[in-house]
Amino acid sequence: MVLPSVPPDARAATILTSWTLNPLAIVPIVAAAWLYAMGLRRAARAGTPHPRRAAVAFFAGLAVVALALASPIDAYAEASFSVHMAQHLLLTLLAPPLLALGAPITLTLRTTHLGTARLVSRLLRTQVAVVLSNPVVGWTLFVGVAFVIHLTPLFDLALRIPAVHALEHALWLGAALVYWLPIVGRDPTGHPTGYPVRLLSLFLAMPAMSFLALAIYSAGTPLYPTYASLPPPWGSSALTDQRGGATMMWLVGNLALVVAMLVVAAAWKRDEDARQGRLEARAAGEG
Repeated sequence: MVLPSVPPDARAATILTSWTLNPLAIVPIVAAAWLYAMGLRRAARAGTPHPRRAAVAFFAGLAVVALALASPIDAYAEASFSVHMAQHLLLTLLAPPLLALGAPITLTLRTTHLGTARLVSRLLRTQVAVVLSNPVVGWTLFVGVAFVIHLTPLFDLALRIPAVHALEHALWLGAALVYWLPIVGRDPTGHPTGYPVRLLSLFLAMPAMSFLALAIYSAGTPLYPTYASLPPPWGSSALTDQRGGATMMWLVGNLALVVAMLVVAAAWKRDEDARQGRLEARAAGEG
């Protein structure tokens, strides 16, 4: 067991030098960026370039993951619940939808060797993939992981044991990707999700996250012994810092979900307008 150390005082100079270049975080990020870039190159050479907006979204998503796991945010998250909450929000509400918008599965199917593309297609049709792409399952994982991590000893254990901390981050990002892929992604899934279900899933996530935030905020004592024993870098009490993190979850979390609902609604309207245009063109041609 490793007790976390108190990061330096939160001054500009110390914050800028508190980058945690953990290979467990950096290597997968760099590998994903390289593989995606190779796919973009092959698609361009084949004369069917991947949408530029998708590429920008994917690399932005990787940048957000790097910000959460390799920047001073990761160092200060070990001593401050509010910073830890900011890290979790980046890993669940910003990075995953950006990565999903990058359509990495579609790019893989279009640019890899035939055997690899067939393997990916078979994997997408497996029972596991079909179950995971079900929006009910995605919602349950997304909300369930948040409740389990915050309301069980797992959170405090992750602060003390690096391996558990890495597992916690993997759970956050993995559950969020399962949730966001069928909602904002354009990749093929084993369980296609209509726009009404996408909007309902986002809407129902709001009261669930609000309830969790309220449970954390209403606690009369610090929920996590490690934070109680390590004062936050800026001198506030552990309970005040805990309530600040809960407020962040409620405000920022709900705002992110509302923005996502607006994006999905706009995509729905765009697709409906395109469908109506095709129907009108067909009717004009038949007339």
